[in-house]
Amino acid sequence: MTTMPPAALLAGFCAVLSAVAVWQLVSDDDRDPIDVGTTLIVLAITFGAVVWAAIGETWLTWLGRAVIAVAGLVLGCIGLALVVRYWNRPSSGRAGNDDLEVSDDRL
Repeated sequence: MTTMPPAALLAGFCAVLSAVAVWQLVSDDDRDPIDVGTTLIVLAITFGAVVWAAIGETWLTWLGRAVIAVAGLVLGCIGLALVVRYWNRPSSGRAGNDDLEVSDDRL
């Protein structure tokens, strides 16, 4: 009886989490760039796990592994840039603790 290698289990788990993250992003009406960035980072981690499993099990050619790895790196960089760029921005148009509002006495 053959067993599934740990890298393949991790790739499967990450694929399920990616599907959940994409579903949440698609079904949410009030999404913001942080949600998009987080979903892209989860997809990048999934691609990394797939590459790791593919290298360990020799599933794909080197070109296929390279394409998946580069796609994962690109998605991860874009996701990280979105998270960093919009980290301090208040979500849903609500003012944050340090943001001034029209009715604020500090104006």
